[in-house]
Amino acid sequence: MRVRSVLGAVVALALIVAPATGAMAKAKAKPKPKVYCNLLTDKPGDGNWFVPGVSSSGLDILGGDIATGAKTMVAVLRLGSTNFSQTSDVWSNLGYSWRIGAQSTLGQTYVFNASLHFGGSVTGSASAGGIGVPVTFAIDKTKNTFTWTLKRSDAKNLARPKNVFHGFYANSYVESSSADSTDATPPSDIYPDRGLSCIKAA
Repeated sequence: MRVRSVLGAVVALALIVAPATGAMAKAKAKPKPKVYCNLLTDKPGDGNWFVPGVSSSGLDILGGDIATGAKTMVAVLRLGSTNFSQTSDVWSNLGYSWRIGAQSTLGQTYVFNASLHFGGSVTGSASAGGIGVPVTFAIDKTKNTFTWTLKRSDAKNLARPKNVFHGFYANSYVESSSADSTDATPPSDIYPDRGLSCIKAA
């Protein structure tokens, strides 16, 4: 009788543990949150102006991203080079400029611009809904990136819920004429407000 009681207890315990183990396995199988990265990509080596012979790695767009956090919106443009000295880029004095932007499902446009000035300095600006907003601009010459950071509080429409960004694009220009351009294609053409990203937005 004792053996039967022990066996019965073991079977009962197994029946209790099995569902719990199965539930744990299902919990572990929960998919990871999506990380939105490389919203814009472009093949290297095509930073060419329409004038024959005028080409530059600084005009060559390789990719870009836009991301938002609780306090900021950040845009990153990746280029073939960020060295605009005359010894490195003989065409840089012609006047380069760059742009990266997106639309939102709430009806606003967000545009980030950069301009190369005579002597090699680069400045950045931004607009939200067609209105200029303060922005912090930085160049990483190791990673060859431009980074714009604006405060959410300076773009009031970013306070609205359920915002989804789309229609990403980037362009480089020489004297206002296009040198390189790229547009995102599905499924990379969507970024939900405050979604996880490979770039940091505070």
